[in-house]
Amino acid sequence: MGKAVTKIAIGAAIIGAAFLTGGAAILPGFTLPSVMGMAAVTVGATVTTTALGSLALAAGASIALSGVAQAVAKTPKIPPSQLGRLNLSVNPSDYRKEVFGSTAFATDVRYIEPSGQNQEYIDYIIGCASHEVEDFDEIWFEDVQAWAKTSGAVGKYVGYLSVSTRTAGTAANVVPVNGSTGWGRLTGCAYIHLRIKRTGNGKKAESPFAGGLPSRITIIGKGAKLYDPRRDGSVPGGSGPMRANDQSTWRFVADDGATIGENLALQILRRLIGWRINGKLSVGCGVPLKRIDLQSFIVAANLCDELVGRSAGGTEPRYRGAGVVSEGDDPRQVLDMLCAACNGRFRDTGGKLSLVIMHNDLAEAATDDGLNDDDVLSAFTWNPDPALEETPNIVRGKFTDPSTNSLYQLLPYPEVRMASVDGIDRYLPLDLAAVESPSQAQRIAKQALQRRQYQRSFSAVFDIRAWKYQVGDIVPLTFAPLGFTRRLFRVEEQELTQDGRCAMVLREENEQIYAWDNSDAPPVQPAAPIVYDSRNNPLILGIDEAGTTANWSGVIDDDGNRPEDGATVGAPAGTPVGDRLAQQVIGELDLNGQNWLDLAGLTETRDAVMLARTTLNGQAIGTVVAEGINQQQQDNQATLEKFSLLGAKSGDGLSWLLDMNTVKASPTQTMAQRFSGIDTSLGGHSASISNLQTTLIGPAGPTARALLSLTVDGYVSGWIATNNGDTSEFIIVSDKFQLVDPNGGAPFTAFVYEDGVLRINGTVQAQAYKVGSVDTPAIADNAVSLPDMVTVEGGYASVGTDSDNIWRNFAPLGVTLECAITVPAGASNASVHMQVLLIGRRTGGDNDNVSVRVVRSDGSAIVPAEYTDILWESGGNQSQPFFFFDPDPPAGGATYTVQTKNLDGNPLYQRGVLCPLRLAK
Repeated sequence: MGKAVTKIAIGAAIIGAAFLTGGAAILPGFTLPSVMGMAAVTVGATVTTTALGSLALAAGASIALSGVAQAVAKTPKIPPSQLGRLNLSVNPSDYRKEVFGSTAFATDVRYIEPSGQNQEYIDYIIGCASHEVEDFDEIWFEDVQAWAKTSGAVGKYVGYLSVSTRTAGTAANVVPVNGSTGWGRLTGCAYIHLRIKRTGNGKKAESPFAGGLPSRITIIGKGAKLYDPRRDGSVPGGSGPMRANDQSTWRFVADDGATIGENLALQILRRLIGWRINGKLSVGCGVPLKRIDLQSFIVAANLCDELVGRSAGGTEPRYRGAGVVSEGDDPRQVLDMLCAACNGRFRDTGGKLSLVIMHNDLAEAATDDGLNDDDVLSAFTWNPDPALEETPNIVRGKFTDPSTNSLYQLLPYPEVRMASVDGIDRYLPLDLAAVESPSQAQRIAKQALQRRQYQRSFSAVFDIRAWKYQVGDIVPLTFAPLGFTRRLFRVEEQELTQDGRCAMVLREENEQIYAWDNSDAPPVQPAAPIVYDSRNNPLILGIDEAGTTANWSGVIDDDGNRPEDGATVGAPAGTPVGDRLAQQVIGELDLNGQNWLDLAGLTETRDAVMLARTTLNGQAIGTVVAEGINQQQQDNQATLEKFSLLGAKSGDGLSWLLDMNTVKASPTQTMAQRFSGIDTSLGGHSASISNLQTTLIGPAGPTARALLSLTVDGYVSGWIATNNGDTSEFIIVSDKFQLVDPNGGAPFTAFVYEDGVLRINGTVQAQAYKVGSVDTPAIADNAVSLPDMVTVEGGYASVGTDSDNIWRNFAPLGVTLECAITVPAGASNASVHMQVLLIGRRTGGDNDNVSVRVVRSDGSAIVPAEYTDILWESGGNQSQPFFFFDPDPPAGGATYTVQTKNLDGNPLYQRGVLCPLRLAK
């Protein structure tokens, strides 16, 4: 039987987060229903091939099962939703968004409707979060403020912009667009309604929206309401009416006036619990409350709230955060980003997920007796300082700047630097996208760099006393061979050995790592060097100890008594012993003792010789031999009888034939039928696994069958295989069937069957195909489905200015005419064909001339490079068609964007159409 191993490891203390567990996954994979997705008449849409409505959090499960994590992890990646939230996107089926803290919201256009004469007005519905939020505060277009909650439209936007906000959409508060509510309601989601006027309010006035909405919009507000276990009287250590299972009690600003919506520990807790709309999970991970250690989040939230000093003056909460994430982001990246912003790490102890905020807890070791030489039961490994190339001396990265100068763009924070030992700078990149304070970013960066100076580790097998420590605990270690005297380490890994001992990896700790708990001012210091002290050599220590115990002042008995000064030890020659001298007494004793030894030896030798010749183990030799022969004969007969039950040798003597009538897998089962099963039940739930293997030879012939059945609460899945010698069948009962190709160490999913759909990722080869219908514009060697035609309404707006001779994206109303085309994996010699149709008229006076082209996402123009001198004449609207061809599209595909350049004048466009024709070989 293999040894049982429980391996646990510390999560990333400064950057990154890893789930640590010795049991089941904390974040099981599951599917999330679509909430923000809705059918809408969309004017101008960026075509994508992203499926809407579900996100399998398999990555979350793999995080939960992570067995080993380094104390110093690599820099966390920034989720795409955080990077793209400032750019207006037209995609009614985009991923659902979750907003934390006071920050810039998502800007996903869900609906557009023009109205009025010559489309004078345009209404926009912009989705900001797939959950209820606290409030909307400001709206900025580019770098100019356009609206405020307290004043409405401001500056040049007065009279041209009206705004309606909804912190949570309902049937009762749906915003009518031109008197109709048919566009939808975004139930439970936060959104805003913008209505812009594109024409001037006077003969000489010009609307700031003559060209439509700008692409960069910043919607600022207060995001998700959070659950705070500190204000929950049902949680040990908490007090108040807030409850984890009642979202109506969650708050951004607590009932006592405290702002809790920016607390990073509570944001992480909210991400784990999730947010539900009408009882269904909308955003978050949906971890059951019974799997979360809420008391650990109380401690973590208090640490985040503590005020710390700023080198620039004043104080700030230790860890505050904000950001936007989506169901399309990697769950690991989301938690990495949030944990990096608060020096957080996860632990899974006893099946519950807890959060630990790294802080200076080294004082706890003062009352701990720790471990010492006697506790180390094996050879040890001491890894001192790593190589120079593995020790950075500079940390640099970006944080989110909320100032009006940047408006929530990522900017570099002041880099943290220390002198390099060899004069060569080595960088540690550390982006902190959830941090909106430069001083907080510096505090985190300094701790990351300081921790990199202490990567020393000690590993060994310890006795059972070591089990009083858990992963992450501080351990004072006294170890003479290395000269350690209560040197502080933190438990990084633990492993249970077969004999119950504790194998551990310990990582060195130091006060300097936490010098920035309360301020961002102290500089980073190099780690104290390891110096060899010859006085700690075990031989020298032993000599010193022996020398100390040989001093006369140290000679005492068990009761603490010492002999009188001058007392003799033993009986020196010349010392009287009774009426004789000591040497005389000793001589007589030696003589008499030798005489007794000689006599005893002669007697024992004689008796031993006699016994050895006639007995064995106290019995006569003849009796022992006879009994041995009889016992051996009985043992041989018993062995023969057992072998006869198994079977007999084959006729040629080269094999053994089993007797199927006597050989059984159990007292009631022959080898021809084998059944095994396990089952369990608890709290009204049950689960079982059954495995049956049978062989049968009857009048109809032989049959072999194997079955595997998995049943959970009556829901059955599994497979059955049958072979009767003429036909065979293999039946699978499963909602999803997936085949993974190992591919030489780079595995990929060859095909998946799920929900009635078979998805094949590999190459399909067949002699013939028989299908009911084929839904694709063209059939080629690599059949594909192209995106739909894309239409952008221009509303008689221009692109650029008169005769500016600059290539610009075709976006008369701020919505770009483009589409994404995917090239299937493995396609060869593929080409893309498309048609562009522009409808418009000249501005007035002389005719207008423009050039038109299509560029890929890499910036290169496809064939032809451009259509030049396109003439827009008088006489009303004109329709100008153009055909383009990409003979060598990039692997995986590209986004194709229509661009125009004003050569002479500046035409007014009513509409633009982009129609993908075919993707062919």
